[in-house]
Amino acid sequence: MRIAYKKAVLILAVAVAAMNMSGCETLKKKFVRKQSPKKVTPVLFPQDYKGIYPNAVLYSNHFNYWRSWTEDLMDCLDTQGSNKRERLAAARAVEDLQRMQDLLTAEKKEELTKYIKFYKGVQKKMDFGQPSKMEASSIRSDLESRRRVIMRKFEPSEVKAFILKEEEPIKPIQTTEQTLPKK
Repeated sequence: MRIAYKKAVLILAVAVAAMNMSGCETLKKKFVRKQSPKKVTPVLFPQDYKGIYPNAVLYSNHFNYWRSWTEDLMDCLDTQGSNKRERLAAARAVEDLQRMQDLLTAEKKEELTKYIKFYKGVQKKMDFGQPSKMEASSIRSDLESRRRVIMRKFEPSEVKAFILKEEEPIKPIQTTEQTLPKK
């Protein structure tokens, strides 16, 4: 038994010596902490943009937005859609008409005022609740007639001469999101 014990110790010593000589680099790497890469901070050059679009383009955009919101409102009235959607469409149509008005000279501003008042009246009717079929039909026909008049009189190509020049200041308007109560 003593000989077997000596052989076992010898084999064990040779195995330990072989492992030490060969080294266990991969095992060592597993227990070494890796450094995180250094953060690179971007260099920012702020630029001040004054008026990205000319006033004629802004007017044309708001005209198209107004037209699509009006059509959406008329579709809602036809189908007895959601009252929330009707209120949104009416509010956005008023906003876009007001923005169109801000981009016009004094002569055309006054002419557009009566149509804004009409749309605000429609907006108030939508705020009271969903109209009945008779009321919806009446509101829709009024909207259709006013829409045709506005399309004819305030088409961007028709009012090109009345759009403010870029040097003239435009007053900022409060949007629906800005007028909503804070949560």
